[in-house]
Amino acid sequence: MKRKFLKIGWLCILASTLACTAVLASCAPGNGAEYGLDAITPQNTALTGKTIYWLGSSVTLGMESGNVAVADYIAARNNAVCKKDAISGTTLRDTGRDSYLSRLRNSSVFDKTAKIDAFVCQISTNDAKSSVVPEWGNVSAASVRSGFDEDTTVGAMEAIVTYVEQTWNCPIYFYSGSWFGDSGSRSSRDPKGSDYGELVELTEKVIEKWNAVDGYELHLIDLFNDKQFNAITDEEYALYMHDAVHPYKAGYLKWWTPRFEEALLEDLGN
Repeated sequence: MKRKFLKIGWLCILASTLACTAVLASCAPGNGAEYGLDAITPQNTALTGKTIYWLGSSVTLGMESGNVAVADYIAARNNAVCKKDAISGTTLRDTGRDSYLSRLRNSSVFDKTAKIDAFVCQISTNDAKSSVVPEWGNVSAASVRSGFDEDTTVGAMEAIVTYVEQTWNCPIYFYSGSWFGDSGSRSSRDPKGSDYGELVELTEKVIEKWNAVDGYELHLIDLFNDKQFNAITDEEYALYMHDAVHPYKAGYLKWWTPRFEEALLEDLGN
């Protein structure tokens, strides 16, 4: 009985800690009301009326910003339709029902019969954690169109590409998060920035392979390696980011979203 009470006690402490963390995030200056969806004035743009699906983990979800992220701002600012299937802590690598690939195939969010204009997929930082790095795999040969090793990150990426093309036949965008290092004020211990940077490079190789195949149109929104994009002040960074990986609302709205709009308008605005 004592052991049972101890277990319940620890669960209560954990729940309380998570609740306190959520409250602290909601009170952060970067999550102020002026950065919320209610403060957005919609504009008619070339993205107006476009339907875009978003697949990802905590960054796509908006874990530290009240579940508001780029997809939500794109929709609000441009009168677009954005649907996101995002669960924190999940990987591209197929490890079960919550992985990117499994959710894509069984999604209750995405309409398999709809006509959509673009599909956006996050390069998950969870795939760059030290325990997953050995499971990245390699890009398959140019002639390989199926039978990918979905237990690997790259194999799952390729399976996602083929599934999206066969289901919706639309442009695909992979995207990275903003830059972070292995040490210093803008850093992460696990995943390390150096590992995540290598994963972004691997994604580029996936994109290169499939862009060489007729009918496939892949793009990379690379925030990680964009030096001009990442050249912000320490004050701006503190306002924009909860940590090296997760933005606040201000970071999504003022920093990330304009870069996504630029990329999407360049390709979808015609």
